[in-house]
Amino acid sequence: MKLRLVVGFLTLLIFTLWLVIVTVINTFQTQGVFTVVFMFFVLGSLRAFYRVLRDEVIGLKKIEYKFASYRVDFLMVFVGAIITYIVHVYLGAGPILASGFVGLMAGFFVKKHAVAIFCGSFVGMSSPLLLGLVPFILASLFASLIFVLAKEIYNGYGGKLGTIAMSGALISAILLGEALDGPIPFTMSEQLTIIAVSLVAAVITYVLSIRLKQGPVIASALVGVVAGAMLPLINDFGLTLAVAAYGASFVGMSNQKRLPDERYLVLAGILFGLIYVFSAPYFTGAGGKLGTIAFASTLSVGGIKMIFDNIKVNQKSC
Repeated sequence: MKLRLVVGFLTLLIFTLWLVIVTVINTFQTQGVFTVVFMFFVLGSLRAFYRVLRDEVIGLKKIEYKFASYRVDFLMVFVGAIITYIVHVYLGAGPILASGFVGLMAGFFVKKHAVAIFCGSFVGMSSPLLLGLVPFILASLFASLIFVLAKEIYNGYGGKLGTIAMSGALISAILLGEALDGPIPFTMSEQLTIIAVSLVAAVITYVLSIRLKQGPVIASALVGVVAGAMLPLINDFGLTLAVAAYGASFVGMSNQKRLPDERYLVLAGILFGLIYVFSAPYFTGAGGKLGTIAFASTLSVGGIKMIFDNIKVNQKSC
């Protein structure tokens, strides 16, 4: 069943690189000085993608196909999406609190399926302006399928679940001809504030998840609920900061195999903030975009770590 893994690998690769490419183009057109920085991290993400392909797809010698388990995963992603969308749109809680609430409930009461439900919650964050009820249901079905396709790969990279969600949302939007872009400019002070908040949120989530052993779902959902409840009270820009904080919390969902300690989280958090700022005009309203930014950030930092680790090994062997 390697074909399933290949399709899952390519799906997340395509949508992640799509976001990264439009971000680099926008950076070059607006603040070209950051283009070199982004290209350096793009190199890291490509290195990480290659490692996943080599070790987790091609290098996997045997995989057991569990139809019953995959069927339950599919259902849990779909249920998580529907519940979040209802809380977000029809109960008026907003996307951050809705997703965070669903994640916390899943983490505390349905631990076995918390990851799948939390993944679905990111689809449920989609704006009804982009995805009405029918397009949203279609997006939820696509995301549920992609979750199953990619279940065994990319694990440990924060943002994987959001990338699955955005893939489903964008496939639905593309098929139905929905508009994906909308200009959202930030001032320099706003950019710096977003980056600072992203850094802090990523590190706090990692500490909660790894150091305090709360696990990635509860850690991220808790940061999301707190940020969604508190930051909008500061000023009109607080909601944007809450969104950035929640997205950066997905970076903090990474495990120690991918990002070993807080130093890497600082770097990935900063990168998240930069991509968030320069990708703002693209894929507006697509649930999972925040996770895709986090996924690109963690892959990039993880890939850079691999490159430097290889350099150290080669130096020692000389």
